[in-house]
Amino acid sequence: MLYIAGIEKRFGGRTVLAAVSLRISAGEYVAIVGESGVGKSTLLNIIAGLEPADSGEILFENQNLIDLNDDARTVLRREKFGFVFQAFHILPHLTVQQNVGLPLLLRAYAQNDIQAKAKNLIAAVGLSGREQSMPRELSGGELQRVAIARALVGEPKLVLADEPTGNLDQENARQVLALLRDQVKAHGAAGILATHSEAAAATCDRRYRLTSAGLESI
Repeated sequence: MLYIAGIEKRFGGRTVLAAVSLRISAGEYVAIVGESGVGKSTLLNIIAGLEPADSGEILFENQNLIDLNDDARTVLRREKFGFVFQAFHILPHLTVQQNVGLPLLLRAYAQNDIQAKAKNLIAAVGLSGREQSMPRELSGGELQRVAIARALVGEPKLVLADEPTGNLDQENARQVLALLRDQVKAHGAAGILATHSEAAAATCDRRYRLTSAGLESI
C-alpha cells in the first residue's frame, strides 16, 4: 500500500534523512523510533506531501506522490490521509465537535453524518460531554485527543501519527494507542507511528529506528 524508496532530505549543508526506504502493507502498523531532532517529523511531512524530498520516491496505492502537484496532494490528504500533528493544529474559533468534523465537512458529508461520526470519535478518545467546548478551555492532553479524533474521523487509508501520546497521561496514552492501532486494522489502512517512546512503539507490528544512515529494524 505504501512504498518509500531512497528518500533524502537536506537543510542547508546538513543531511536530515539519508536513503530512507520502507514498505507497509494494508492493515500494517509500523513504528519509527528516534530521539527529538532525528528527522521523524520531517519524514512524516514528506510522506504527507507537506514538505518536498530532495530525492527518492513515495508510492501510495501505486500512485507516485512525488509527481503530484500541490492541488492533487491536497485532495489526496483530504480524502485518504489522517495526520496527527505534534503541534495539534486545532482551529481556535471552532468547537471540539467542529474541529473533529472538519475533514468530513471538506469532503461534503451530510451534517447529520458529520455530527454522528464526530461524536463517536470524541467519545472514543475520552472527551464525551466536551463537544461544544472551545479549544481555549482544554488542556494540552485534551487538545491532543481532539487532534487524534480529527485524524481518524474520515476512516483514512494512511494514518500518520507524530508523537501522539506526548501530552497524555499513562491511561489516556494507552487508550489512544489502542484506538490508533484498531483503526488501522479495522479499515485496512497503513499506519506509521513516530515516537521516542519504546512503550508506544511496542504496540505496533514492526519497529524501526531512524538514524543518520536511514531506517534499521529493531
